[in-house]
Amino acid sequence: MTGNSMWLRFLTNLISKLCQRVGMVPPEIWMKSTMRYPRKKMKMLYQEFVQKMNFNKKKLAGEVKCHKYSRRRPSDGWNFTVEKMGPRGKRGGGGGWKFVSLPDGSSRPLNEMEKMYVKRETPRRRRKILP
Repeated sequence: MTGNSMWLRFLTNLISKLCQRVGMVPPEIWMKSTMRYPRKKMKMLYQEFVQKMNFNKKKLAGEVKCHKYSRRRPSDGWNFTVEKMGPRGKRGGGGGWKFVSLPDGSSRPLNEMEKMYVKRETPRRRRKILP
């Protein structure tokens, strides 16, 4: 064991000296810079996890009903989420906007819960972290 660690120490010193003479970055700096990227990635994944957990807590709080008896038609009728087409005839981020159409024919803007669902249904692009 001590022989292997001695050779490893010798090789790392030799590589760092060679890198300094040639003008390359020594391996210690490589290690420090590569450790930053997993931290960033872990931070991003943690934030995404917290957002999804908050979403699921709202589901568990009873605002979203999925029981078979709670899905019956309300006495005044259903509310529908409508997406109006944008000027370029595109959906989503390309133009249109969403609103709720009530059974009596009127409309209202989305509430906070519905906005969260709209935001959740569109896939988010993740930044690619390159070392």
